[in-house]
Amino acid sequence: MATIEPRVNIALDCATLGIIKHIANQTKQSVSKICAELIRKQIEYDEDAYYINLIKQMGDIDQKPRINSEEMQRRLDELQD
Repeated sequence: MATIEPRVNIALDCATLGIIKHIANQTKQSVSKICAELIRKQIEYDEDAYYINLIKQMGDIDQKPRINSEEMQRRLDELQD
């Protein structure tokens, strides 16, 4: 089947390929579509984990000191100089 989508070749162990084929048969989708979806979901998961970790590193925002808009503008002006 012709497609305009870029292609990627991957090597899988027999057990992993068997699981992917089983999923493909159950969902009536191609093996490549299942692989693409699994990769996409993993990327989304990794992005979520990255941002959750970033939020944890920032700590409790309610306990951080806040600055007013004038102070923020002063600091931005200093950065530009």
